[in-house]
Amino acid sequence: MANAYKYQDNPQTLVEKLYAKGLLNETGNGFVQKLIDKSIVLNANRFFWQENFAVEGNEYPIDLGDTQKNPAWTVRMKKNRPVPTADAMAPLSEVAQLDGEGWSEKTGSIYQWGKGLYDTSMSKLELMARLRELGNVDSDLLEGYVRGVADLTNTHMYTLSNIGAQTISKGGAYNNQKIKGFSAITVNQEAYIPASNFKTAGAKVWSDVDCDIPTQMQKIEYDFKEANSIDVDAQFVWQIPYTTILAVLLKNRFFKAEVNRYIRFYAKDKVIVVNNNGGTSLDTDVITLEDLVAYSRSEISKISPIMVVKEEQTVQDIKTIRTVNGWEENKVVLRPIGVGGKCGVIVHSQVADVEMIRTGEINNSVTANASKILSFLYLLNEVSNDGKYKKYATKVIGRYGTVLTEAMQHVVVDIATADN
Repeated sequence: MANAYKYQDNPQTLVEKLYAKGLLNETGNGFVQKLIDKSIVLNANRFFWQENFAVEGNEYPIDLGDTQKNPAWTVRMKKNRPVPTADAMAPLSEVAQLDGEGWSEKTGSIYQWGKGLYDTSMSKLELMARLRELGNVDSDLLEGYVRGVADLTNTHMYTLSNIGAQTISKGGAYNNQKIKGFSAITVNQEAYIPASNFKTAGAKVWSDVDCDIPTQMQKIEYDFKEANSIDVDAQFVWQIPYTTILAVLLKNRFFKAEVNRYIRFYAKDKVIVVNNNGGTSLDTDVITLEDLVAYSRSEISKISPIMVVKEEQTVQDIKTIRTVNGWEENKVVLRPIGVGGKCGVIVHSQVADVEMIRTGEINNSVTANASKILSFLYLLNEVSNDGKYKKYATKVIGRYGTVLTEAMQHVVVDIATADN
């Protein structure tokens, strides 16, 4: 079987293509670019943000006259009005008016993010020497470059998953407080769902052993839809962290009762023996995540379907490497199911570094090229002087943010705080 990384250039030409041209041909469709795209797609299947956000088609422009100014995104959301019964009226009299129906416009900043790999002239010479030794044969020497670009891209995938989880669980808000890493730049987006969409747990906090969680969830959803003139049959979902399900829901006796009711109802054998204590031979005191999710999606469920939230990221700074989560602790979310299960979009803009390259206003001693990855990130390959030697840089940079598209119907519930 032919090796996917086979090359047909001499060592000098290949290395020049690697750093100066990004291994693209004259049409910008080099085979290694395709390998990079494929590697990224394969690695990105597990990313949280892709389950919840779609990439917006339009790219926002930037102002090169003020590169420190962040471009702004704008999303318009429809606000429903209640539709009550008509009023009895006397002939020729004035009628009572419906509440106004309008649009709410939300805006925010699009911040820039990036990560890079750097090589020296010695690295280049070593690579060329290895290529000369092997000659014009099948080789996997380019695998490291492909993997490197995929790793750089995955840093953005993790960033998007983190801020996406924050966006959903904080009502639109996110920051980089937990994921600053080596950066001194502060990112801060405020929440923009209506204040009334932040709810408390109900009569009891969910960790209370006597808390009837299914009924409280049912009430929160019903009351919200009723107050916002949303059809009670409108499809919503509950997004609940995996850890909350394990620590709280699977141990809750009321959920156990509901899941056992589901198991009995859908049992293949309709002859069920009832015990002296009122239970059945099918009942179990240990319910599984799969049983809980299946119950939530059944016709007899008290609640809308459950979507399990699993996301975590690795952050590296000067002192430590640690794991973080974007999802806000003790929060669950009720929201419309959305198209394909998604609740928002990735807004993205031009990148100043790329636009400056395109203007031609870069130093003559610098060679640079840029190409797109995943439609909203930029792969930059640069060759520049480092004293009397050369420095080779590969960077993946993007300017993007996560935005809720149905913020007016997005509900964040604090399960650790009971109603007053």
